Amino acid sequence: LWLRGGGGDRSFAAPSHRSSEEGTRFPRRRNPFVVPLLLFTLLLTSVAHLKPSGKGKAKAMATVKIGGEECELYNDEIFARIRADQSVTAADVDETQFAFSELAKGGGKGGSLMQFTKSCKLLIKQLSGDDHNSLMDVAENYCQRVLDKTHPTLLCRFFFHFRREADGGNYVVMNSLLPNAAVDELYDLKGCADDKIVRKDGRSVSQIHKRWFMVHWLIAECSFGCCVPPNRVEYKNGKIAARNAVFRLPSDECSKVLKASSLDVDFLREGGLMDYSLLVGIINRPCEDGSIPDFPSGGAPGQPLVVVEDGVAQAY
Repeated sequence: LWLRGGGGDRSFAAPSHRSSEEGTRFPRRRNPFVVPLLLFTLLLTSVAHLKPSGKGKAKAMATVKIGGEECELYNDEIFARIRADQSVTAADVDETQFAFSELAKGGGKGGSLMQFTKSCKLLIKQLSGDDHNSLMDVAENYCQRVLDKTHPTLLCRFFFHFRREADGGNYVVMNSLLPNAAVDELYDLKGCADDKIVRKDGRSVSQIHKRWFMVHWLIAECSFGCCVPPNRVEYKNGKIAARNAVFRLPSDECSKVLKASSLDVDFLREGGLMDYSLLVGIINRPCEDGSIPDFPSGGAPGQPLVVVEDGVAQAY
Protein backbone atom coordinates (compact mmCIF):
# COMPACT_ATOMS: atom_id res chain seq x y z
CA LEU A 1 0.00 0.00 0.00
CA TRP A 2 2.91 2.33 0.72
CA LEU A 3 4.28 1.87 -2.79
CA ARG A 4 0.87 2.21 -4.33
CA GLY A 5 0.06 5.53 -2.70
CA GLY A 6 -3.18 6.96 -1.50
CA GLY A 7 -4.95 7.40 -4.81
CA GLY A 8 -6.86 10.54 -3.82
CA ASP A 9 -9.72 9.99 -1.42
CA ARG A 10 -9.58 6.18 -1.72
CA SER A 11 -9.04 4.35 1.56
CA PHE A 12 -7.07 1.14 2.18
CA ALA A 13 -7.15 -1.17 5.14
CA ALA A 14 -5.67 -4.65 5.46
CA PRO A 15 -8.42 -7.29 5.83
CA SER A 16 -6.95 -8.58 9.07
CA HIS A 17 -6.96 -5.11 10.62
CA ARG A 18 -10.45 -3.89 9.76
CA SER A 19 -12.16 -1.72 12.35
CA SER A 20 -15.33 0.24 12.66
CA GLU A 21 -13.62 3.14 10.96
CA GLU A 22 -13.85 3.51 7.20
CA GLY A 23 -10.13 2.90 6.77
CA THR A 24 -6.77 4.55 7.00
CA ARG A 25 -6.18 7.35 4.55
CA PHE A 26 -2.80 7.51 2.82
CA PRO A 27 -1.20 10.62 1.36
CA ARG A 28 -1.65 11.33 -2.32
CA ARG A 29 2.10 11.69 -3.08
CA ARG A 30 4.43 8.71 -3.26
CA ASN A 31 7.65 8.90 -1.30
CA PRO A 32 10.45 9.03 -3.96
CA PHE A 33 12.91 7.36 -1.56
CA VAL A 34 10.86 4.22 -0.95
CA VAL A 35 11.91 2.16 -3.99
CA PRO A 36 15.64 3.05 -3.77
CA LEU A 37 15.64 2.25 -0.05
CA LEU A 38 13.94 -1.09 -0.60
CA LEU A 39 16.36 -2.01 -3.38
CA PHE A 40 19.32 -1.01 -1.24
CA THR A 41 17.98 -3.08 1.67
CA LEU A 42 17.52 -6.06 -0.65
CA LEU A 43 21.11 -5.69 -1.88
CA LEU A 44 22.49 -5.55 1.67
CA THR A 45 20.43 -8.59 2.64
CA SER A 46 21.73 -10.56 -0.34
CA VAL A 47 25.34 -9.65 0.40
CA ALA A 48 24.94 -10.58 4.05
CA HIS A 49 23.40 -13.90 3.04
CA LEU A 50 26.22 -14.74 0.63
CA LYS A 51 29.02 -13.70 2.97
CA PRO A 52 30.91 -16.73 4.33
CA SER A 53 29.98 -17.47 7.89
CA GLY A 54 33.61 -17.95 8.90
CA LYS A 55 32.75 -20.69 11.39
CA GLY A 56 35.55 -23.12 11.85
CA LYS A 57 38.25 -20.45 11.68
CA ALA A 58 41.26 -21.20 13.81
CA LYS A 59 41.77 -18.97 16.83
CA ALA A 60 45.54 -19.14 16.58
CA MET A 61 47.66 -19.55 13.47
CA ALA A 62 50.24 -22.32 13.72
CA THR A 63 53.07 -22.36 11.19
CA VAL A 64 54.98 -25.02 9.28
CA LYS A 65 57.60 -25.07 6.56
CA ILE A 66 56.21 -26.19 3.21
CA GLY A 67 58.53 -26.16 0.22
CA GLY A 68 61.14 -24.45 2.40
CA GLU A 69 58.83 -21.48 3.18
CA GLU A 70 57.20 -20.71 6.52
CA CYS A 71 53.43 -20.89 6.04
CA GLU A 72 50.49 -20.13 8.32
CA LEU A 73 48.12 -23.02 8.95
CA TYR A 74 44.33 -22.84 9.15
CA ASN A 75 42.45 -25.13 11.56
CA ASP A 76 45.53 -27.26 12.11
CA GLU A 77 44.09 -28.94 15.19
CA ILE A 78 41.55 -30.45 12.78
CA PHE A 79 43.81 -31.43 9.89
CA ALA A 80 46.45 -32.82 12.28
CA ARG A 81 44.01 -35.63 13.06
CA ILE A 82 43.80 -36.55 9.38
CA ARG A 83 47.60 -36.44 9.04
CA ALA A 84 47.96 -38.74 12.01
CA ASP A 85 45.45 -41.17 10.52
CA GLN A 86 47.35 -41.32 7.21
CA SER A 87 50.89 -41.01 8.68
CA VAL A 88 51.65 -37.75 6.85
CA THR A 89 54.18 -35.28 8.29
CA ALA A 90 55.72 -31.95 7.32
CA ALA A 91 58.75 -33.85 5.99
CA ASP A 92 56.54 -35.09 3.14
CA VAL A 93 56.25 -31.51 1.80
CA ASP A 94 59.66 -30.05 2.65
CA GLU A 95 62.05 -28.45 0.15
CA THR A 96 63.36 -31.87 -0.95
CA GLN A 97 59.86 -32.87 -2.08
CA PHE A 98 58.32 -29.65 -3.36
CA ALA A 99 59.08 -26.10 -4.50
CA PHE A 100 56.54 -23.33 -5.10
CA SER A 101 58.43 -22.35 -8.24
CA GLU A 102 57.27 -25.63 -9.80
CA LEU A 103 53.56 -24.81 -9.47
CA ALA A 104 51.74 -24.82 -12.81
CA LYS A 105 48.17 -24.69 -14.08
CA GLY A 106 46.50 -28.05 -13.98
CA GLY A 107 44.45 -27.65 -17.14
CA GLY A 108 41.02 -27.23 -15.54
CA LYS A 109 38.65 -24.35 -16.23
CA GLY A 110 39.49 -22.76 -12.87
CA GLY A 111 43.15 -22.37 -13.80
CA SER A 112 44.37 -23.18 -10.27
CA LEU A 113 48.08 -23.81 -9.76
CA MET A 114 49.10 -27.27 -8.59
CA GLN A 115 52.09 -29.57 -8.33
CA PHE A 116 52.82 -33.11 -7.15
CA THR A 117 55.54 -33.83 -4.64
CA LYS A 118 58.53 -35.77 -5.96
CA SER A 119 57.18 -38.90 -4.28
CA CYS A 120 53.89 -38.35 -6.21
CA LYS A 121 52.02 -39.22 -3.03
CA LEU A 122 50.80 -35.67 -2.31
CA LEU A 123 49.43 -32.78 -4.34
CA ILE A 124 49.74 -29.09 -3.48
CA LYS A 125 46.91 -27.05 -4.98
CA GLN A 126 46.03 -23.36 -4.96
CA LEU A 127 42.55 -22.46 -3.69
CA SER A 128 40.17 -19.85 -5.03
CA GLY A 129 38.55 -17.50 -2.54
CA ASP A 130 35.31 -19.50 -2.55
CA ASP A 131 37.13 -22.82 -2.12
CA HIS A 132 39.09 -21.41 0.81
CA ASN A 133 35.98 -20.07 2.54
CA SER A 134 34.11 -23.32 2.01
CA LEU A 135 36.92 -25.40 3.50
CA MET A 136 37.07 -23.05 6.49
CA ASP A 137 33.37 -23.59 7.10
CA VAL A 138 33.19 -27.37 6.70
CA ALA A 139 36.59 -28.36 8.14
CA GLU A 140 35.30 -30.00 11.33
CA ASN A 141 32.43 -31.87 9.65
CA TYR A 142 34.76 -32.91 6.83
CA CYS A 143 37.28 -34.31 9.31
CA GLN A 144 34.58 -36.33 11.06
CA ARG A 145 33.41 -37.69 7.69
CA VAL A 146 36.80 -38.92 6.45
CA LEU A 147 37.78 -40.35 9.85
CA ASP A 148 34.51 -42.23 10.29
CA LYS A 149 35.62 -45.87 10.02
CA THR A 150 32.06 -47.19 10.11
CA HIS A 151 31.00 -45.54 6.84
CA PRO A 152 33.08 -45.77 3.63
CA THR A 153 34.16 -42.62 1.82
CA LEU A 154 35.82 -41.75 -1.49
CA LEU A 155 36.63 -38.18 -0.46
CA CYS A 156 40.21 -37.04 -0.93
CA ARG A 157 42.16 -36.24 2.23
CA PHE A 158 43.33 -32.72 3.01
CA PHE A 159 46.41 -32.70 5.26
CA PHE A 160 47.36 -29.01 5.38
CA HIS A 161 45.29 -25.89 4.70
CA PHE A 162 47.68 -22.96 4.67
CA ARG A 163 48.47 -19.42 3.60
CA ARG A 164 51.69 -18.61 1.77
CA GLU A 165 53.23 -15.32 2.86
CA ALA A 166 55.04 -14.66 -0.44
CA ASP A 167 51.87 -14.25 -2.53
CA GLY A 168 49.12 -14.19 0.11
CA GLY A 169 47.50 -17.16 -1.59
CA ASN A 170 45.70 -20.04 0.10
CA TYR A 171 46.63 -23.65 -0.63
CA VAL A 172 45.93 -27.23 0.41
CA VAL A 173 48.07 -30.33 0.61
CA MET A 174 46.03 -33.38 -0.36
CA ASN A 175 46.60 -37.02 -1.21
CA SER A 176 47.25 -37.97 -4.83
CA LEU A 177 44.50 -40.37 -5.79
CA LEU A 178 46.40 -41.81 -8.75
CA PRO A 179 49.45 -44.08 -8.48
CA ASN A 180 52.97 -43.09 -9.39
CA ALA A 181 52.44 -44.58 -12.83
CA ALA A 182 50.60 -43.47 -15.92
CA VAL A 183 47.02 -44.72 -16.08
CA ASP A 184 45.59 -45.95 -19.38
CA GLU A 185 42.25 -44.22 -18.91
CA LEU A 186 41.18 -41.32 -16.72
CA TYR A 187 37.63 -40.04 -16.34
CA ASP A 188 36.48 -36.81 -14.66
CA LEU A 189 32.79 -37.37 -13.91
CA LYS A 190 30.31 -34.83 -12.54
CA GLY A 191 27.06 -36.49 -13.60
CA CYS A 192 26.27 -33.75 -16.12
CA ALA A 193 27.45 -32.31 -19.44
CA ASP A 194 30.86 -31.60 -17.84
CA ASP A 195 31.80 -35.31 -17.82
CA LYS A 196 35.02 -35.84 -19.78
CA ILE A 197 37.86 -38.21 -20.59
CA VAL A 198 41.22 -36.85 -19.44
CA ARG A 199 43.38 -39.77 -20.66
CA LYS A 200 42.66 -42.34 -23.34
CA ASP A 201 44.82 -45.26 -24.51
CA GLY A 202 47.65 -44.11 -22.28
CA ARG A 203 47.87 -40.51 -23.56
CA SER A 204 46.41 -37.20 -22.45
CA VAL A 205 43.38 -35.79 -24.24
CA SER A 206 43.67 -32.07 -24.98
CA GLN A 207 41.03 -30.06 -23.14
CA ILE A 208 39.69 -27.88 -25.98
CA HIS A 209 36.77 -25.92 -24.56
CA LYS A 210 34.17 -24.24 -26.75
CA ARG A 211 33.55 -20.74 -25.41
CA TRP A 212 30.43 -18.70 -26.03
CA PHE A 213 32.18 -16.38 -28.47
CA MET A 214 33.28 -19.26 -30.76
CA VAL A 215 30.18 -18.95 -32.93
CA HIS A 216 31.87 -20.61 -35.92
CA TRP A 217 32.45 -23.79 -33.87
CA LEU A 218 28.86 -23.76 -32.71
CA ILE A 219 27.58 -23.52 -36.27
CA ALA A 220 30.04 -26.14 -37.52
CA GLU A 221 29.20 -28.67 -34.80
CA CYS A 222 25.50 -28.22 -35.47
CA SER A 223 25.98 -28.91 -39.20
CA PHE A 224 28.54 -31.27 -40.71
CA GLY A 225 31.40 -30.78 -38.25
CA CYS A 226 33.65 -29.17 -40.83
CA CYS A 227 36.20 -26.52 -39.80
CA VAL A 228 36.34 -27.95 -36.25
CA PRO A 229 39.91 -28.85 -35.14
CA PRO A 230 40.51 -32.61 -34.70
CA ASN A 231 41.53 -32.20 -31.05
CA ARG A 232 38.23 -30.42 -30.35
CA VAL A 233 36.36 -33.28 -32.03
CA GLU A 234 38.26 -35.82 -29.90
CA TYR A 235 37.54 -33.84 -26.72
CA LYS A 236 33.82 -33.56 -27.48
CA ASN A 237 33.53 -37.26 -28.40
CA GLY A 238 35.32 -38.04 -25.15
CA LYS A 239 32.74 -36.05 -23.20
CA ILE A 240 29.93 -38.05 -24.79
CA ALA A 241 31.75 -41.34 -24.14
CA ALA A 242 32.39 -40.38 -20.50
CA ARG A 243 28.72 -39.59 -20.01
CA ASN A 244 27.79 -43.13 -21.11
CA ALA A 245 30.74 -45.04 -19.66
CA VAL A 246 30.09 -48.28 -17.76
CA PHE A 247 32.57 -49.51 -15.13
CA ARG A 248 32.46 -53.18 -14.13
CA LEU A 249 33.48 -54.16 -10.61
CA PRO A 250 33.06 -57.28 -8.46
CA SER A 251 29.68 -57.29 -6.73
CA ASP A 252 30.99 -56.56 -3.22
CA GLU A 253 33.32 -53.79 -4.38
CA CYS A 254 30.60 -52.27 -6.53
CA SER A 255 28.26 -52.09 -3.52
CA LYS A 256 30.97 -50.39 -1.44
CA VAL A 257 31.66 -47.79 -4.13
CA LEU A 258 27.98 -47.02 -4.60
CA LYS A 259 27.41 -46.71 -0.85
CA ALA A 260 30.48 -44.51 -0.35
CA SER A 261 29.62 -42.19 -3.23
CA SER A 262 26.03 -41.87 -2.00
CA LEU A 263 27.15 -40.97 1.53
CA ASP A 264 29.74 -38.53 0.17
CA VAL A 265 27.18 -36.76 -2.02
CA ASP A 266 24.82 -36.49 0.96
CA PHE A 267 27.62 -34.91 2.99
CA LEU A 268 28.52 -32.45 0.22
CA ARG A 269 24.88 -31.53 -0.36
CA GLU A 270 24.28 -30.91 3.34
CA GLY A 271 27.32 -28.63 3.38
CA GLY A 272 25.96 -26.62 0.44
CA LEU A 273 28.96 -27.62 -1.71
CA MET A 274 29.02 -28.08 -5.46
CA ASP A 275 31.37 -28.65 -8.42
CA TYR A 276 32.84 -31.94 -7.23
CA SER A 277 33.92 -34.87 -9.40
CA LEU A 278 34.35 -38.62 -9.31
CA LEU A 279 37.85 -39.25 -10.64
CA VAL A 280 38.21 -42.73 -12.17
CA GLY A 281 41.63 -43.98 -13.24
CA ILE A 282 42.06 -47.35 -14.95
CA ILE A 283 45.16 -49.45 -15.68
CA ASN A 284 44.77 -52.38 -18.08
CA ARG A 285 47.00 -55.48 -18.06
CA PRO A 286 46.75 -58.74 -20.04
CA CYS A 287 45.70 -61.68 -17.89
CA GLU A 288 45.41 -64.68 -20.20
CA ASP A 289 46.67 -67.31 -17.74
CA GLY A 290 44.22 -66.24 -15.05
CA SER A 291 46.83 -64.83 -12.65
CA ILE A 292 46.24 -61.26 -11.55
CA PRO A 293 49.26 -59.03 -12.25
CA ASP A 294 50.70 -56.62 -9.70
CA PHE A 295 49.28 -53.10 -9.87
CA PRO A 296 50.63 -49.94 -8.23
CA SER A 297 48.58 -48.65 -5.32
CA GLY A 298 46.98 -45.24 -5.34
CA GLY A 299 46.68 -42.63 -2.61
CA ALA A 300 43.20 -43.72 -1.54
CA PRO A 301 42.76 -46.44 1.10
CA GLY A 302 41.74 -49.87 -0.19
CA GLN A 303 42.62 -49.21 -3.81
CA PRO A 304 43.10 -50.31 -6.52
CA LEU A 305 39.97 -52.37 -7.11
CA VAL A 306 40.79 -55.16 -9.58
CA VAL A 307 38.45 -57.00 -11.93
CA VAL A 308 39.31 -59.61 -14.59
CA GLU A 309 37.18 -59.88 -17.72
CA ASP A 310 37.86 -61.36 -21.17
CA GLY A 311 41.50 -62.00 -20.42
CA VAL A 312 42.18 -58.43 -19.28
CA ALA A 313 42.76 -57.30 -15.70
CA GLN A 314 41.60 -53.79 -14.90
CA ALA A 315 42.71 -51.88 -11.82
CA TYR A 316 40.45 -49.01 -10.71
